[in-house]
This record gives sequence, C-alpha cells and structure tokens, in this order.
Amino acid sequence: MPPVAAHRSQIFYGCAGTFLGQSGLFIDLPSLPLMARDFQVSAAGSQESITAYALGYGFSQLVWGPLSDRWGRRPTALTGLALFSLASLLLVVVSGFAPFLIMRLIQGIGAGCGTSVSRACLRDVFSDRLLTRAMSFVAMSYAVALGLAPFLGGLIARVAPWRADFLLLALLGAATAAVLSRGLKEVRRLAPAERRAGLRLGEIALGYGRLARDSRFLVPTLIATFGTGLMVVYGAVSPFDFEKGFDFSPSQFGAISLSLSVPYLLGAAIVSRWVVGLGQERLLRGGLGAVLAGAGVMLVLGLAGRFDAVSLLLPMLVVTLGAGLLVPIGLAMPMQAFPAQAGQATALTGFLQQEGTGLLVAMAAGISATSMVPLAAALLALGGILALLVRAYSRLAPSR
Repeated sequence: MPPVAAHRSQIFYGCAGTFLGQSGLFIDLPSLPLMARDFQVSAAGSQESITAYALGYGFSQLVWGPLSDRWGRRPTALTGLALFSLASLLLVVVSGFAPFLIMRLIQGIGAGCGTSVSRACLRDVFSDRLLTRAMSFVAMSYAVALGLAPFLGGLIARVAPWRADFLLLALLGAATAAVLSRGLKEVRRLAPAERRAGLRLGEIALGYGRLARDSRFLVPTLIATFGTGLMVVYGAVSPFDFEKGFDFSPSQFGAISLSLSVPYLLGAAIVSRWVVGLGQERLLRGGLGAVLAGAGVMLVLGLAGRFDAVSLLLPMLVVTLGAGLLVPIGLAMPMQAFPAQAGQATALTGFLQQEGTGLLVAMAAGISATSMVPLAAALLALGGILALLVRAYSRLAPSR
C-alpha cells in the first residue's frame, strides 16, 4: 500500500470531518448551565441538546454511507458540509428550546456525513495496519476537538453570547468545504450496476444485517463505542461538577477540558507509532488497563470523601489515555474486515458509536453532581464491558 502521506486529502477529510462532528458535540459543554438558564430548563433538559445532536449524527450515517457509494465521496462530502454549516448558522438565531433541539438534530445529520464518508475515503486507499495508523491521525483530531472545542466554547462564553459557538462551527464547515472542493478526488469508482444497487433499500438492509451479525464487525465497533462513551459521559456530567460544585467559570472549565486532549493525543500517537510492531491486541490491553486504573482510583478517592477538581481530573486523564489507545483500533478493524462494504461498514460503525454514546449521555443525566462516586462507578462499569469486549477480540484475532 502507498504510504499514509501519499493521500493527504483523504487524511485531511478524515481529520476535518471528525473534528467538526465532535466539536458540534463538545463546543457548548461549558455553556450548558447558561443554556439551561436562558431556555429555563433543568440541567437534564439542557443535556438534551447533546442527545438530539447525537441522534442526528448517528442515524444519518446509515444513509450517508450508501449515498457516497452511489454519488461518489466528493459530492456527498460537500452536501453534508453544506447542511452542517447551514444548520450551525440557523442555531445562532433560532428561538425556543424545541426548535433549537430540532436544528441541533439537523446539524448532527450534516455532521454524520463527515464521519462516515471520510472513513470510507480512508478505506478506499488504506488497509490492514496502515488503515489503523491512518485512523490514529483521525483519533488525534478527535482529541483536539475533545479539548479545544470546550476551551473555545468557554472563551466565547466569556466575551460573547454562547450562541456564537455555532457561528464558529458554521465558518469552519464552510472553510472545510472550500478546501475539499479543490483537493478531494474520487479514488474508488463503482460500475453502473453497482451504483444502481447502491440505494436499493433491501440490499442496504441485508448488508447492514450481515455486518451486525458478524463478530468481526460488532466486537471492535463496540470497543470504539464504549471507549468513546467514557469521555462523553464525563463530558455530560463535568460542566455541572466544575461550574456548580467547584465554582469554575465557563472559560475556566474550557481550559480544564483542554488538558484532556493531551492524554488522548498521546494514546493515538502510540497507536500510530507502535501498531505495526506491537499489533492491535497488545495496545487494546494497555488501553483497557489505563481505563480500569483511572476509574478505580477515582472511585477510591470518592469513597474516601474527596470531591474536588484535582481528584476528579487526574484519574480522568488516565482514563482518557486508555480511550486514546482503544478507539482508533476499534474504528479501523470493522473497515479492515469488510473492504467490499467499506461505505456501509463505516456508516454502521458511526451509527452505533454515536447512538450508543447518545444513550449513555441520556443515562448520565441522572448522575449526581455532588459526589464523584456515581461518575466513577459509571466509568468503571464501562471499563468492565470493555474488558469483556477486548477478551472477545483477542479470540477473534489472536495473531494481531
């Protein structure tokens, strides 16, 4: 296979699509308390903004993948970016909480294209451990969004109304579309018969059904889902811990969130550097160990009566390092196992990842912000599920 650097446009789209999609999820985290105040809803009600976005983000990928097989990657990518940018712009001015949630849903639909189609673009040009290495760069962009988006959201809340978050997203989406309109080329071209079959609902449903029943697809996809869920659950609960419990300002919370990108970047960099030599299974075990250690320390500190910024953040940094090792591998392996169904594989992976994390956010709405024991217990439970999945993966691919 050609080296990763030979396909810069696909790498750029993979990173940009992920960055925009996750920024839409994370950028308004510091403003959730302000949003709750302005819309006169509860804390759990403001978190519905995340759930609505995640629903659109996940379900839409089931459509964007087959569309990209029929229309081509480039026109589908530009269509999704246009929808994301337009919805982001409308979120600046829409009034009422219900219309706001509807527009967040539409914004998520546009963002889903950037995730599913960009991963299909990567599968078009990479395979095996080179694909895992390429996905590690995508994971790095996720890490940047994880830390930078809340940081920028906190800065915006300090100097402007919180709705300016969405103006920034609209501008970034338009800029990404401008770059891709010139640089993204079609690599995989389907024959006319394949294109006609690309949107047959029966064929699509059968294809998704075959993937969902295959352990080679399902196990790594669930690893990516629950690995992402670790950070999303923390992200949904932590603004109220820091801003209500510890009296942090939105900008201070954003600065704290920026630190989480460092361990995730480190984990993704380790995957990029060592996956060819060590293989996926060893790295998965290392990531699992970090998750269990961090969550365990958080639980012990919480049971000892600690509840402050340091005791909450430091264990989470260790958990995030583990997620940085787990998620890139979990995302790459479903595409590797099914090269002929790359579009559908990436779409279903994204759907399960986003809807799974959206469900976890909905469940996290009931986590108390007066102690870190419930959060630590939730993270430890996710770690236990990941342990079962990593064990199942080692049985599927003992040589990797």
